[in-house]
Amino acid sequence: MRSAKRAAPLLVVAWMLFIFGTSSTVVLPRQLFRFMRDRVLRDDGLSERFEVFWGLAWFAIVKSWHATEFALLFLFCFWALARWRPARRAANVTLAIAVALLFAAADEWHQTFVPGRGGNVIDVLIDSLGVLVASLAILSCGRPKVNPQ
Repeated sequence: MRSAKRAAPLLVVAWMLFIFGTSSTVVLPRQLFRFMRDRVLRDDGLSERFEVFWGLAWFAIVKSWHATEFALLFLFCFWALARWRPARRAANVTLAIAVALLFAAADEWHQTFVPGRGGNVIDVLIDSLGVLVASLAILSCGRPKVNPQ
C-alpha cells in the first residue's frame, strides 16, 4: 500500500510528460508514409493501400487516441487520489476530472507554440469526452447493490 501511495502521483506526472512530449512533435503524413513504406510494409502496393486507408481513417484514429490519452490521465489521477483519500470517492472523481480537463486545455494551448501544430477547442472537447466516459465508468463501478426485498 505504501509503495502504491508513492507510485500513483509519479504515474500521473509521467503520463502528463508523455502527453506533453507527444504534443511537442509533429509527424507529417509524408513522413509516416515513408516510414511505413521503408520499415514496415516494404511493398509499394501495400504502401499505396495504407495511404488510402490513412486518408479515410486518420481522423477517427487520431481523435480516438486523444480521448484515450485523457481518459487514462483521469484514471491515473483518480487512482492517485484514491490512494491518499480513499473515503472521498466523489471528491476524488471531481478533482481528477478537473485536473484532466485543465491539462487538456493547457496541452492545446501549449501546441500553439509548437511549429506545425495548433491548439484546437474541438480537441479539448474530444479529450473531455474521454474523461467523461472514464469518469462514468468509475462512478458506475462499486455502487452498492440494491436488494429488492
